[in-house]
Amino acid sequence: MDDITFQAKDLEIKYHTRQATLTAVRNVNFEVRRGQIVGLVGESGCGKSTIASAVMRLLPPNGEISGGEMLFNGRDLLRMNEDEMRRTRGRDISMIFQDPMTSLNPVFSIEQQMVDAILAHPPKGQFMTRSEARERAITMLNKVGIPDAAKRIKNFPHQFSGGMSQRIMIATALQSIPSLLIADEPTSALDVTLEAQITGLIRELRDELQTSILYITHDLGVVAQLCDQVVVLYAGNVMETGDIFSIFKKPLHPYTQALLRSHPSNQMRVERLITIRGRVPSLKDLPVGCKFAPRCDLAQEICFTREPSQSQVDMQTVLCHAYQPDWKGKSPQSLYVGAGQPQPAVMNAESKKSQSGSEQVVHADKVKVHYRDTVGWLGKLLGEKHGLVRAVDGVDVAVYRGESLALVGESGCGKTTLGRTILRLETPTGGNVSVDGNNITTLSQSKIRPLRARMQMIFQDPISSLSPRKTVTGLLMEPFKIHNISVDNRKVDELLEMVGLSSEQADKYPHQLSGGQARRVGIARALALQPSVLIADEPTAGLDVSVAAGILNLMKDLRERLGLTYILITHNLNIISFIADRVAVMYLGKLVEVGESSALFTQPKHPYTEALMSAVSLPDPELRGTRKRIVLEGEIPSPRNPPSGCPFHPRCRYRDERCVTEPPPLREYPDNTHLVACHFPERVGESRSSSKR
Repeated sequence: MDDITFQAKDLEIKYHTRQATLTAVRNVNFEVRRGQIVGLVGESGCGKSTIASAVMRLLPPNGEISGGEMLFNGRDLLRMNEDEMRRTRGRDISMIFQDPMTSLNPVFSIEQQMVDAILAHPPKGQFMTRSEARERAITMLNKVGIPDAAKRIKNFPHQFSGGMSQRIMIATALQSIPSLLIADEPTSALDVTLEAQITGLIRELRDELQTSILYITHDLGVVAQLCDQVVVLYAGNVMETGDIFSIFKKPLHPYTQALLRSHPSNQMRVERLITIRGRVPSLKDLPVGCKFAPRCDLAQEICFTREPSQSQVDMQTVLCHAYQPDWKGKSPQSLYVGAGQPQPAVMNAESKKSQSGSEQVVHADKVKVHYRDTVGWLGKLLGEKHGLVRAVDGVDVAVYRGESLALVGESGCGKTTLGRTILRLETPTGGNVSVDGNNITTLSQSKIRPLRARMQMIFQDPISSLSPRKTVTGLLMEPFKIHNISVDNRKVDELLEMVGLSSEQADKYPHQLSGGQARRVGIARALALQPSVLIADEPTAGLDVSVAAGILNLMKDLRERLGLTYILITHNLNIISFIADRVAVMYLGKLVEVGESSALFTQPKHPYTEALMSAVSLPDPELRGTRKRIVLEGEIPSPRNPPSGCPFHPRCRYRDERCVTEPPPLREYPDNTHLVACHFPERVGESRSSSKR
């Protein structure tokens, strides 16, 4: 038992509100051993972050740990006084918070924040001067891959990218060499390349320092590639625990099975993703009996009347009536093995052609979007000059009727700007954009307005894109009022039904909707005027895996039913094989490769595409030891000062002298499957073939 760093025993956490006392976590038991990474998974609202805050003793004022024990190295954290906990927190137990930009103080330099943290919580048995603390901070920044750390430590948080800010948070959390590290969604909303770097870094630091890690996430792909043990949480209860291979190969609880079935993967070609009906219950209205019973396909009468007891099956624990001797229903295992696992459904070329015609609906011809970079008074004092930000820099792309084209790439590559430009929400600096045969590049806003009925956008953040002052009815009726189209309120029910929402949602305001419901309302609003082109910007960002699966199923159904043409902007590459026919890869404002989605995953021709595809976290732990990830050098260059020649050459492992001086054109690859902007695309294929041998 000496190797157990942290152990939760019968943990119970409550929140006291004006209406009632709500139990957020109950009967939670799990342990984290020395040098072990334990994944805490489940949908939003299941209690994951509440447990993390409780371990740090950072619950809000109305939160209370009302029962159980939290043993850290054998000592109960609940019995520590505030001074003891303050010494423990930050030195022995550290935390990486979900959003690094809100965790770093914008008015202090990185040096001041890191040095103050070291002086407040020096490593055990060490006394440090400020200069020694600074040297340690620089060492940790170097360890997490911050280039030129001795110079950049003087910078402020806003001068770093999201990935680098997250690295700084990791460096700060680890500089006192804690015994336990809590990572709360540390890769949430990061690009796949940054996600791969952060998870690889966490794994390396665990191996080097033997730190125990509690990793909180809803991304099962990351869990499969990183964790040793898994704890599945639902409505405050631990539903299942076990080692990573057992959980993914033989999940016991219906909820665990449902989560795994909902997760899209580029390894699987399926017609529909399996979703979990309903939603996580509110703490104010928890069901009697098993908390998952209202959403469970196996539920029997006993599930609705009596809470299940925990069962031990081999090396896994499971909280489910189905594993008790008196169970008379179907076996969860027989259903999962027989029908739950998604089967590969390879789509042949003929069926793909039938989905999309040869008529061009959208055509972007040499489109450029350049911004004049302004310099404030401080920048002028420091000698900075005005520059030109090349957000989109000469893009040629065509989208055909009924087709779904995915735009992918790292943050800042120009995906969203290109999407907004196609809809003329941004004015192009150069080139032409045609939609449904209309050149909209130079049209005035008064002439574009009638065309907007045929081209709509689903915005990335559904809540902020919906007016908080309007009900769902008002939001859905607004497009008709703008275009002077006379309809009655029955149209609202029709639109809600189309996106799978009941008429009960019509009188609600956006803040009263869940993330999935708000996303569906946004889709319904976009479809109100029956557009021919729909641009979806990160349609599954921030959603739980089951909710995201429902949105993807809905978009696929609507495309087939209404003949929609999609441009899908995303950094979640796992969803591409499910919904996209072709993929266009952007880097620094340019297209570097275009091809069919299946071909880009299996036979990428551009080094950047190869690196992106290798970084995708697949929900299969057996691939973690065999799959080679390509880690890109450095950060994506600034569009204010792009490199000469090929824009990707500073990070490319195949670069040659020619790449530094000569920009490669986007041209057809000899096998007629891709368009690729690379001088040496054959080197990508040769590298992949040699790595397999």
